Amino acid sequence: MDLTIPEAVLLLAIDDEAGTPLIDDSSLGIAMAAAATAQLLLDGRMRLAGAGEPGSPEGALVAATGGTDARLEPLVAEVAGRTPKAAIERVAGWGGTRTPGGRLRGRLTDDFAAAGVLAREQDRFLGMTWRERWERGERRAVEDALQARARAVLDGSDEPRVATALAILHGAKALPAVFPDLPKEALERRGEELASASWASASVRAAIEAIEAAMVAIMVVTMIVPMTSSGS
Repeated sequence: MDLTIPEAVLLLAIDDEAGTPLIDDSSLGIAMAAAATAQLLLDGRMRLAGAGEPGSPEGALVAATGGTDARLEPLVAEVAGRTPKAAIERVAGWGGTRTPGGRLRGRLTDDFAAAGVLAREQDRFLGMTWRERWERGERRAVEDALQARARAVLDGSDEPRVATALAILHGAKALPAVFPDLPKEALERRGEELASASWASASVRAAIEAIEAAMVAIMVVTMIVPMTSSGS
């Protein structure tokens, strides 16, 4: 099963036993938004505007002619004309199922469930669903293969989509949670390497670096705001 970057991020970020995300919803939302933006760039459906380009400020996302996953196509109109940081913020929104990123996540999990990759479980109380979990489905080979590919990339293999997914999870500070059996320091070093990897073209690499920088800025804000609120 050929996975997109958002699909890889989502599968890796779900706890196999608990069926819930290994990172908080806000961080996962940002990671999913970054993954979707990266996929659009790698597919050639979006590109970064160059200096002096008419109608677009330098570094803004511009729609291009490449094809992409039909589930990502609605995001083109959402991110066009925005910087990578603004695009990620737009897609992630304030969280929840009604944001562009929330709708994408819902479609991906529904498709995984339909394909047997994940199994939807609902925790109910007094007839109401208070938590939804996504446990491993019958087609465990899909996630097992992704885990094997991810670990191979962490060991030095070259696979662009998985490498980008891991770089994004690194930006979300999620790699130690996804791979708890691996040394944290080594994961941090490899995550930094993947974030500045040379496998992509110069334009795509610049875009991925912009996404990484945007994630850092957004993640800092999401950590500071709760701390400020709790201290007030």
